[in-house]
Amino acid sequence: MFYQYSGILQTEELVSTPPVKGLEYVEAIFVNNLLNYLQYLFFPVAPVLIIKDDILLSVPIAQSAINFGVIQTLKNLFPHGFLEIPNILCFQFLSITMFYQLFFKGWKTLVPTFMKLRKVYLASLLVILIAAIVEGVF
Repeated sequence: MFYQYSGILQTEELVSTPPVKGLEYVEAIFVNNLLNYLQYLFFPVAPVLIIKDDILLSVPIAQSAINFGVIQTLKNLFPHGFLEIPNILCFQFLSITMFYQLFFKGWKTLVPTFMKLRKVYLASLLVILIAAIVEGVF
């Protein structure tokens, strides 16, 4: 709603078009999501990355809701967004945790904290791959 009434999305240049599904699309999605995942390793700038992600996610979703309606937008988001959106929240949690460790506990706590969370990092990476396959094929 904010975007619609603020005029941000009141341009004809912003048009949603459906992608061509296939292995190339799976690869493109995986690379994009992997780069997004890797940027959270730069946890000292976590707050900036979180704001960027929130904006980059909300604008196309709002544009789709304006163009196609809320129900169709949710249908389009469901297959992969069901995996990606919680995973983005997981990225943000990991990044903020490391940010907290660095600035409030000291740099010596980073490796032990990373080791404690390594299964979460690996699970998150696996979710990226699964989400890319779901989005790119289905």
